[in-house]
Amino acid sequence: MSRMSTAARDAASPPFRTWFGLARHISVAGLAGLVTGLLVGGVGGRLFMRIAGAAASDAAQGATTEAGFTVGQITLGGTLGLVVFVGVFVGIMGAVMYLVFRPWLAWTGRWRGVAFGMLLFSVGSATSDVLNPDNIDFLILGNEVLVVGTIFALFVGFGAFMEWMFGILNRRLPTTDGSSRWAYAFLSVLGAGLAGLTAPFLLFSRQACDCNPPVIASAFVVVAALGTLLYWWQVIHPNRYSAIATTLGLGGLTGAAVLGLIRAVSDALEVIS
Repeated sequence: MSRMSTAARDAASPPFRTWFGLARHISVAGLAGLVTGLLVGGVGGRLFMRIAGAAASDAAQGATTEAGFTVGQITLGGTLGLVVFVGVFVGIMGAVMYLVFRPWLAWTGRWRGVAFGMLLFSVGSATSDVLNPDNIDFLILGNEVLVVGTIFALFVGFGAFMEWMFGILNRRLPTTDGSSRWAYAFLSVLGAGLAGLTAPFLLFSRQACDCNPPVIASAFVVVAALGTLLYWWQVIHPNRYSAIATTLGLGGLTGAAVLGLIRAVSDALEVIS
């Protein structure tokens, strides 16, 4: 089956048909994002730090990183703080990005999770501090190729795990029959509020990465988000605007991926060199 037919089938069979169905869709993505953020962003991030610290030179052992961690030391308090606080924040943003781009990655088929992870690397690494060439941690740890490669693997792993977890929760959580619909409505409203507070900060604020964020790439994320909102609307209330939604969604996806990747690769090369 061709990629175009896969995309057409996905568009013809949207994951919801009602407003409560949309609330469930948002809630499932939010829960999947939190689980993925805690496990991949939190635990995986701690494992990454352990690998990078173990591979660092003897001179780096005992040094303090920009985040206040000590190279070569693993403490319970530091691990819990990273897993909980970083994991929750990463999970929220991961869920937002997943909801925005999921409809426009249907053409990737079974590789949608991997494609989403690569998109996250393109946009997320450029709007956070993990690949900032000015981050002193790269000088402390050394082994820049290993560190950059592990960061890339974390983003791809996040995307793949997020897609897998979304599928599991979507199959096992209750439908919108009965009182569960109101729980989904509450969770979706809460998630929308958290996303409204965190997304602009991450995408457009210099404080998120202590660097100049890729504003144009971030603007394309907003374009894709507008396309997704219009797509959701026309799924529930079919109208003639589906072509506009598709144009905005795929255009936003392309712009965010290409421009974000240019920035991410540039930062990676600067770190390695």
